[in-house]
Amino acid sequence: MKTKNLPTPKTAPSQLAIDEYHGIKIEDHYRNLENLEDVGVQNWLKEQSDYASAVLTQIPRRQYLIDQQAAFDKRKSHSITSLKITKDNHYFYLKKTSDENFAKLYYRNGFSGTEELLYDPAAFKPETGFNYNINYIEPNWNGEKIVISLTKNGEEISEMVIMEVSTKKLLPDLITNCFPANNKYVSWLPDNAGFLYLHYPVIDIRSEEYLKNTKAVYYKLGQKANQLNEVFSSTNNPELNIQPIDFPIASISNQDSKYVICEIVGAFRYCDTYYAKMITPSENKFDWKFLFSKEEKISSHIIKEEEIIFLSGKNFSNFQICKTALNNPDFKNPLVLVNAKKEEVIQSMVMTIDGLFYVTTKNGVEAKLYHFNDGIETEMEVPKISGSISLESKGDQFPDLWVSTKGWLNNSRRYKYDFKNKIFEEADLVPIIQFPEYEDLVVKEVLVKSHDGVEVPLSIIHKKGVEMNGKNPAILHSYGAYGYSLNPSFSPNWLLFTNDGGVMAFAHVRGGGEKGDEWHNAGKKMTKPNSWKDLIACTEYMIKKEYTSNRHTAIWGGSAGGILVGRAMTERPDLFAVVISQVGCMNMMRAENYPNGAANAKEFGTIENLEECKALFEMDAYQHLKKEVDYPATLLTAGMNDPRVVVWQPAKFAAKLQACQQANKPILFLVDYEAGHGRGDSSMKRYESFANVFAFTFWQTGHPDYQLE
Repeated sequence: MKTKNLPTPKTAPSQLAIDEYHGIKIEDHYRNLENLEDVGVQNWLKEQSDYASAVLTQIPRRQYLIDQQAAFDKRKSHSITSLKITKDNHYFYLKKTSDENFAKLYYRNGFSGTEELLYDPAAFKPETGFNYNINYIEPNWNGEKIVISLTKNGEEISEMVIMEVSTKKLLPDLITNCFPANNKYVSWLPDNAGFLYLHYPVIDIRSEEYLKNTKAVYYKLGQKANQLNEVFSSTNNPELNIQPIDFPIASISNQDSKYVICEIVGAFRYCDTYYAKMITPSENKFDWKFLFSKEEKISSHIIKEEEIIFLSGKNFSNFQICKTALNNPDFKNPLVLVNAKKEEVIQSMVMTIDGLFYVTTKNGVEAKLYHFNDGIETEMEVPKISGSISLESKGDQFPDLWVSTKGWLNNSRRYKYDFKNKIFEEADLVPIIQFPEYEDLVVKEVLVKSHDGVEVPLSIIHKKGVEMNGKNPAILHSYGAYGYSLNPSFSPNWLLFTNDGGVMAFAHVRGGGEKGDEWHNAGKKMTKPNSWKDLIACTEYMIKKEYTSNRHTAIWGGSAGGILVGRAMTERPDLFAVVISQVGCMNMMRAENYPNGAANAKEFGTIENLEECKALFEMDAYQHLKKEVDYPATLLTAGMNDPRVVVWQPAKFAAKLQACQQANKPILFLVDYEAGHGRGDSSMKRYESFANVFAFTFWQTGHPDYQLE
């Protein structure tokens, strides 16, 4: 396809490689693109990216989409993330104003306290010229010190500094080789003398040892940062058979806890878990004991004195809440506190001094809140009907409970629950902003029969009065992996597609967690085809109901969602006008050949096993491309610093797709040389990402305001 004043870039150089898997030979025509050090490969990537960027920039109203998102942010004045509250009500959070690209660290003493700026990431290594982003914070138990993690260019691999809050001064040592990704990756010890964190020996994304042989280590305040005190690792605990791809995460739930927990984490919902009594915390002496295996299917747990309360999916796809003794556990016959529900999946739980609170969802889109205490279970009425609810508490010694509610059309609202008076009190740190342009939107939750008769939840959002004539541009977004659910959440940026008459839909396909553990298992490894067949069924439903047609439909997935959209388009190229894969997994037969690939074998399979190898081939979109086929217009993206999906995965798919494409439709491959997997992106990068998706879709589905001259 030629575009105004833009010569089409050269096709990729091809060098055939032939691999043999269990006696079967597989051809790989673009193996050479895996060599990112090759100058020819580098030049091709650059040419592809420059061309894609130039084409996207030419699309009329793309800049309008960027400007509109910026206007939405200015309307909000500021946003707050990563809120952490200590037991003494010290508030720490990241705040970004409407005119800032990156958030800064702030503090206040209590909800109504005066806000203070603690740290601006621009102050970190200004001499390097990089734009650093704070991607994680963790205050100690009394709020006197806080760990601040910083990263650049989407790399995710981080450096950590420690601040003394009262003086706002940083301690001298800089801790490197970190990768904090959730609340358990840094955990202060009860005496506040130091903390546990996960150390990565190799952080070079090009190394075969990248992300391998990680160690749970203890950092004692005042020691040299390169002095590693290993507390849980393959070298420190050889008897535990910890594998190179495992991530041993050590954590402490609260300051009064007598125990430290270590989970052997990977790309899998469940994990082998150990515990140890803290004899002398400051000297990191831990006597580890086995607690439970991943086969117990325990998705979360709470340690309360000498008991463990846990959320179990074993024999109960929708999960039930159980309890057993910590030092003599019986996971085969635990005490059941809350039985599994027929149509609701128990998603999460927290404890306060007033008992256990937990959240359920139906089909991933209808949330409920419950309270359990002394054998009595009560459904609680939340202030707003919610598609998703999240809970926070300080632990079982405190009454504090915060409840956050969200919906497709409802702003996130945060409340503090007064248990004594049974009332929800507003507890938002940001003002609630109105978006009148979305007041006339309609949300429809439907169930669609898939290829095998299984009903798949589908969420459809559009303006009131949209004519069902089969001519509406429509995007179906989906993911379908790791048991992750696409729960409702309000986003002015996402909904921007509806402003110009688009229909936005979310397909809750198998592989996700919307309908429990069985829903996840029905879309992984050998059952993975259900994921893209569910997406195909949802698309056919929307066409049948005349929301759209095959000439006006786009499918959109990212990361593991690349499998989904890639295989949907290769199986049914006639069904879609547009396919968008952002940092997508497109060549699963080769997934184990990049650093994070082996860890993901638990979700997708390994080539070492015959049946799983066949499954990997089946989900490999790259291998299913065929010559002289009319494929949809396609937009692929990659981040050069991506630690999760290496750039050559989408690169190989783009190259082969361009060679196979028979239709006169664009295939654009956009590489961001200052980004990774999309985490920690600046505001402008997020604006451009949404604008590219929507503008490309409107252009290729025929919207008159988005056509090139």
